[in-house]
Amino acid sequence: MDLQYIGQNVFKSLNKKKQAIFFSILRKVIIVVPLTYIMPLYLHMGTDGVFLAEPVSNVVGGTLCFVTMLVTIMPELKRMENKNVIE
Repeated sequence: MDLQYIGQNVFKSLNKKKQAIFFSILRKVIIVVPLTYIMPLYLHMGTDGVFLAEPVSNVVGGTLCFVTMLVTIMPELKRMENKNVIE
């Protein structure tokens, strides 16, 4: 969950609102809702599957958000750093 918050805060602070909103929706809607149905029915986890859907979505959504943040933001930061060194 911390990875999710870090990624979203970086996106928001760099004025990348679309990415921040997307990753919020990704974790809460696109991942949690299907897992709530899939885990109990198809993985035969019963009510445990319903309760485990949230932590699983936190791990998956947080990791995706953080990795995307690193892949998209780090090159920009390196470019800015190189530009400042040259000046």
